[in-house]
Amino acid sequence: MTDSARPILGRDKHRQHALELMTDHPLIDTHVDLPMVMRAVSRNPVEGAAQLAKSYPGHVDVPRMRQGKLGGLFMAVWIPCRPGTDYCLPSDDVRDALEQIDQIQLIMREKDFQYARSSGDAMNAFKAGKLATFIGVEGGHMLGNSLSILRIWAQLGVRYITLTHTGHNAFASSAGSGDPIEPIHPGNGLTDLGKELIKEMNRTGIMIDLSHVSDETMKQSIRLSKAPIIFSHSNARAICDHPRNVPDDVLDMIGSEEGKNNGVIQCVFCPDFVDKVIPSLEKVADHIEYLAKKCGKTHVGIASDFDGIENSVPGLEDTSKYPDLITEMICRGWTDEEIVGLMGGNLFRVMDEVDKVQRGLEAQKPSGAIYDKRQDLASWWEWLPDVAKETFPKPVEI
Repeated sequence: MTDSARPILGRDKHRQHALELMTDHPLIDTHVDLPMVMRAVSRNPVEGAAQLAKSYPGHVDVPRMRQGKLGGLFMAVWIPCRPGTDYCLPSDDVRDALEQIDQIQLIMREKDFQYARSSGDAMNAFKAGKLATFIGVEGGHMLGNSLSILRIWAQLGVRYITLTHTGHNAFASSAGSGDPIEPIHPGNGLTDLGKELIKEMNRTGIMIDLSHVSDETMKQSIRLSKAPIIFSHSNARAICDHPRNVPDDVLDMIGSEEGKNNGVIQCVFCPDFVDKVIPSLEKVADHIEYLAKKCGKTHVGIASDFDGIENSVPGLEDTSKYPDLITEMICRGWTDEEIVGLMGGNLFRVMDEVDKVQRGLEAQKPSGAIYDKRQDLASWWEWLPDVAKETFPKPVEI
């Protein structure tokens, strides 16, 4: 055997081991933008769900997910932030988000998928040979500036909400899309309503996702939250200097030690967040290793951003490629226990802790906070009977 052949044969052995681990333990991808692609491909949500069983446009369909040994995924509800739109004002995005939630719930009825909200749900789906299907909402601009919408989404099974997308909203400040973004909120972090949002997410058991938010929003949210947070699809800024990635001083706030948030950072495959020159599978692995070094191996996971990116990195082109990344981590010396955590175990721990916090807050009253810039509430007063107007003073218009 030549020296050049030995590494290839060794990698084949590691790949076989990766496939065996993925057969026994679920890999959960926390960010797949399939619903937006389906919305663009067909106006008929019922028709679209059935088409996933065969080849489908983009990065994701059932044959490729099966080939990639995927155990489950968070389907992201995503309505892009449109340039020039003031998301401190009402928009149609609540309607559009609900339509995507409906789309995901229709997908869950197909034979390859199964509803999931908890780690237990995910394991039950995996054991049944189904794809555990979670709902995530990518951007607080889809809340319509209302905590009532948050509570409705909790009832519909939404498991995480990204506080912002690429623009600021009534709750929090965003990191933008890569170019500098002018702050509009004092301190460029959470607003008063945003602080109520954090508390209400803890109370309803929705995970707080800090991908896309400003650095100050990250820090304030971590300090305020009673539960672990997640970054549903972000990398390490020290490896790739992009505002969407997590800086070291925020990573220092995450870990298993007392006083730190016990959250998880899910590494993303988006080329812009991997490497500005030559993105690759190996560079994704570099991010995983860096985050593991900073926070510990129990605080890192996997998130592709498939269907939300034009192209993925070479070596991770679609949902058939997950085994190649797991093989790379095995080649780098990660143990079986560490690999199982990376694939989904670390995320499950966070979900379980978020649920434990939620149970501890069940007796707490819901927040009655209302966005202070809403102008519609005063107009509703005009419709009240005169006797009610005598009892209740007219709301002050802002």
